[in-house]
Amino acid sequence: MIRKLWIIHTIFIMIGVLNASAGEIFPATVKKVIDGDSLLVATAKNTIEVRLYGVDCPEYDQPYSKAAKKFVEKNVLGKKVVIEPAYRDSYGRLVAVVVRDNKVLNNDLVQAGLAWVYPRYYRKNFCNIWKENERIARREKRGLWHDAKPDSPWQWKKMKRSR
Repeated sequence: MIRKLWIIHTIFIMIGVLNASAGEIFPATVKKVIDGDSLLVATAKNTIEVRLYGVDCPEYDQPYSKAAKKFVEKNVLGKKVVIEPAYRDSYGRLVAVVVRDNKVLNNDLVQAGLAWVYPRYYRKNFCNIWKENERIARREKRGLWHDAKPDSPWQWKKMKRSR
C-alpha cells in the first residue's frame, strides 16, 4: 500500500498536481461527510477533519448544498482515499487534495457543477484545469449552473452578514 501511495505521489508531483513540501501523503478512510467540501477521515492513528483544497461548495442553506454532500458521500464515504495535505486553515482543519481510484474528488465536484473553484485559494497550477472544468460545467448547465447566476458561498455569507 505504501509503495502504491508513493508511486501516486511521485506521478502527481511530476505532473504538477501536488507540492512535495506541503506534507506527506497518507491513506485514510472517509468516516463522515460533514458537507460538500469537508470530511472526517480516519487514519491508523487518529481522526482528522479535512477541508477540500481549492474548491467551495454551497453552504447548508444554499441550493445544491445537499446535492454536493450526497455526491461526496456516494463517491468516498466509507472508502479508502489518499490525502495530499496543502496546509492547516484558521479552524485547524487540514486542507487537502483527496484522491480515490486515481480521481481527484475536489475536481470531480467542480466537473459535476457542485462546487466553485475558490478564487481566494486559487494558487496551484492544477487549479487552471479545475477552472476550465468549471467553465465547461457552467456552459453545460450542470448542477448549480442550472441557475442563471448562482451565488457563490463567499457571496452568500457576505449577503447574510449584511442583513
